[in-house]
Amino acid sequence: MPIKLESLQAQIPKKGHDWVAAETSFSALPTEAQTQALGLSVTKEELAKTEQAVNAVEALQSEVSSKFAGTFSAPAAIDWRNNGGDFTTPVKDQMSCGSCVSFATIGTIESRMNIACKNPNLDPNYSEAFLFYCGCGNCCGGGWNFAPALDFCKNTGVVLDSAFPYTPVDQPCKPGVTPAFKITGWSSALSMADRKNVIASKGPVVAGMAVFEDFSFYHSGVYKHTSGVLRGYHAVSVVGYDDNLQCWIAKNSWNTSWGDNGFFKIGYGECQIDTNFAFYDVTLECQGPQPTPCTQYVASLKQVLTLARTNLALRRCLRYYVCGKPSIPPLCSAQHLAVAKALVKILKLCPQYRKAFCDALG
Repeated sequence: MPIKLESLQAQIPKKGHDWVAAETSFSALPTEAQTQALGLSVTKEELAKTEQAVNAVEALQSEVSSKFAGTFSAPAAIDWRNNGGDFTTPVKDQMSCGSCVSFATIGTIESRMNIACKNPNLDPNYSEAFLFYCGCGNCCGGGWNFAPALDFCKNTGVVLDSAFPYTPVDQPCKPGVTPAFKITGWSSALSMADRKNVIASKGPVVAGMAVFEDFSFYHSGVYKHTSGVLRGYHAVSVVGYDDNLQCWIAKNSWNTSWGDNGFFKIGYGECQIDTNFAFYDVTLECQGPQPTPCTQYVASLKQVLTLARTNLALRRCLRYYVCGKPSIPPLCSAQHLAVAKALVKILKLCPQYRKAFCDALG
């Protein structure tokens, strides 16, 4: 019998979990439609084999880390939606087709292209349809797996969405479509340390997870399976993590009306995401314009101006040390002086921004 929202909301705190369940566009769908919107095809043998590999690598990693403390380190948290800019691309909707592997793969590649080009505003839009219908075929009902999808991106390539727009029905591969580029390679990360290092140093990754009935009601917080039966397996793009919250941050393909504008947080060890599935890293070369050396500082300059509008002490410090006004030096904290020193270096490298910055500072 399907779970009821009120019952789920009561069970979440009883189990010590801390996430918000609500009616969503996805929970409103019939059970069959929800199942159709998964699409990661895996066997029990594959899940067991990956689990064994994860355990073996974790054991080795633990042994090495104990002897070389600090060798395998990553920042405590990172979110590519807010890492000097938003390097993720808009959330899409796979709808009633088991094409999640294609959406997770393309979403990851789009973000990686932004990162490779050092341009969060590049926002490429690549074709899930080309990858899915040309790489897998008539697979809406059966789904797909990671390795063949990634191999297709490496051997055949990726095309722009405008060349082959997505529709959620099985269809033949569109003829005459020319790939825009090929990824240069891909690899898997199994240990927690390797997963975090890849995300922190290179960007989002492709991942898999088990989907239970209650996941359709996810609205916000750190999801942990609370109730309901297994619906199937699903592919997503992991765009960050947070050790304080003990969770992965991921991008889904069920539109922005589900979850946190289409994104979600999921606890470490939940739904097999990091125990029975690897994270998949892709490598590629920039296929778009890269920012000039100075444009990379624009976001930081704007952020400082925003802070200075509500922090009078910071504003006074910047007006004197960065803009040369007024004539009497103010009292500045060490933190404010460090900000001023950094801005002086930036504006020395990019003097064309000085007048606009100081005019905005007032």
